[in-house]
Amino acid sequence: MSLWNALVKVQAYISLIGLVAITPLLIVAAVLRQLFANLCCWCSSPKSIAGEVAVVTGGGHGLGRAISLELAKKGCHIAVVDINLSGAERTVKEIKECYDVRAKAYKANVTSIGELAELNKKVVVDLGPVTVLVNNAGVLLHKNCVNPEPAEVQLMIDVNLTAHFWTKSVFLPKMKELRRGHILTISSLAALFPLAYSSTYSSTKAGVATHMRALRMELFMEKQKDIHVTTVFPAFLSTNEEVTEMTGQIGVGNIYPLISGQEVAQRIVNGMVRGEREIMLPGFVSLVYRLLNLMPSSWQMLGILLITGTTFRKFRDIRS
Repeated sequence: MSLWNALVKVQAYISLIGLVAITPLLIVAAVLRQLFANLCCWCSSPKSIAGEVAVVTGGGHGLGRAISLELAKKGCHIAVVDINLSGAERTVKEIKECYDVRAKAYKANVTSIGELAELNKKVVVDLGPVTVLVNNAGVLLHKNCVNPEPAEVQLMIDVNLTAHFWTKSVFLPKMKELRRGHILTISSLAALFPLAYSSTYSSTKAGVATHMRALRMELFMEKQKDIHVTTVFPAFLSTNEEVTEMTGQIGVGNIYPLISGQEVAQRIVNGMVRGEREIMLPGFVSLVYRLLNLMPSSWQMLGILLITGTTFRKFRDIRS
């Protein structure tokens, strides 16, 4: 064994011993930090968004529809954006039946910056300048999870990740000019706990989380303290029929039951107006994530597989 290899092993053992020794303190610190962060957020006064104009991508169904309704409940005027115009129109119909706000449906492909720029012009004329942006549109599944078609992989990357750069470049400049705004972005727990046979999905959602963290830093450096960026990391939701059927087949409910779209929408909109930066659902996952990251990477992988391995073997068998 070379001297270099021996030194590396010694360093690894010393690090492991040190980690074991300080782990109890780190656990206590992680718990206290999370409790303090939650207390600060819940004690802060929520900002009113009544009269603001919100763009909700993927608003024609599922979580996007629930968020649109929750924002309308708080007095926002809503631009419901979806590639499926009829779905967006149904969301608008529900908004107008329940709340005294303006709402309009728009068809747009979020992967096209040109279409988003045109969308912005229309919304400004119809409703006013956009000060709330909800990045919700997403692609969840490949037809074949083991060997997906290249076009499917590219579509998921374009919708789940690239589109966030285009929405930012189209809608953020006006927020900066007005020196106020909210950006609410839907990521996934898959960004924090990568899922086997969902590498494209997990990667795009991790990219979104990092993008929003970087954007938050940029706004801080530019002294744009009244533009708030909130990233949401939900578990599986009961808002998509295909996902609900698939999760039932593979037994996801054995790990954690599906969360309703309405429940998630209420929680994240309330968190957004309180200025929360990151929201993990269910909430206890925040602590699990922080504790997991104290472990060596090989232990992290084994820990995730211990919990999800059987479930995602079934997923592989069904979706391949």
